[in-house]
Amino acid sequence: MKDRIIEKATELFTRHGIRSVTMDDVAKHLSISKKTLYAHFTDKDDLVETIVKAQVSMTEVNCKMFQKQAENAVDEMILILEFIHQFFSRRNPTAFHDLQKYHPQAWKIFLDHKYNFLRRSIENNLKRGIKEGLYRKDLDIQTISRLRMAQVDAVFNGEIFPIPEFNLSEVHVHSMKFYMYGITSLKGHQLINKCLLKLKSKLKNL
Repeated sequence: MKDRIIEKATELFTRHGIRSVTMDDVAKHLSISKKTLYAHFTDKDDLVETIVKAQVSMTEVNCKMFQKQAENAVDEMILILEFIHQFFSRRNPTAFHDLQKYHPQAWKIFLDHKYNFLRRSIENNLKRGIKEGLYRKDLDIQTISRLRMAQVDAVFNGEIFPIPEFNLSEVHVHSMKFYMYGITSLKGHQLINKCLLKLKSKLKNL
C-alpha cells in the first residue's frame, strides 16, 4: 500500500504541482480512506519527502548507469541531457517552486543530492573528458564544477526564469548545451554537434 501511495501521489504532484494537491486528493485518487493514508505517512510533508528521496535515488542510479554505458565523456553528457529533458518535460514546472517554498526539508534533500552526488559526478566527467582529449586541458575542475552548480541554481530561480514565461525543460537544455560547448576542445565540440543531431531526431524542442 505504501508503494501504491508513493506511485499515485507522484503522478498527481507531477501533473498538477505539489501545492494544489491535498492529502484528500491523494486518498480519493487511490480510493482509500484518509485513515489508511495517515497510517503510512504522518502528513503531506512526510509524503513529499519520501517521494523526493525516491526521485533522488532514481536519478543517482541513472547517472551511475550513464557513466558505465557512455563511450566517452561527451556521450555521458548527452545521455544526461536526454534524461533531464525527458524528466522535466513530464513534470509540472511549478512542482519545483512548490517544493522549494512549501517543503523546506524535502528541498534540503534535493540540495544535498545536488551539491554532493551531482557535483562529484560533474568533477568525474570533467576529469574523464580532459583525459580523453574531448575537454579543454586548461579547465580548473573545482572552479568549473561550482560554476556548473551555480548555473543549475539559476535554472531553478523563479525570478530569473519565471513560469509560465519560460519552460523549465527547455531552460535546462539550453543551460546544458551552453556548458558543454564551453568546456569542450575542438574534437569534443565536433562530437557534440554529431550527438546533438542524433538526439534532436529523437526529442522535440531540443
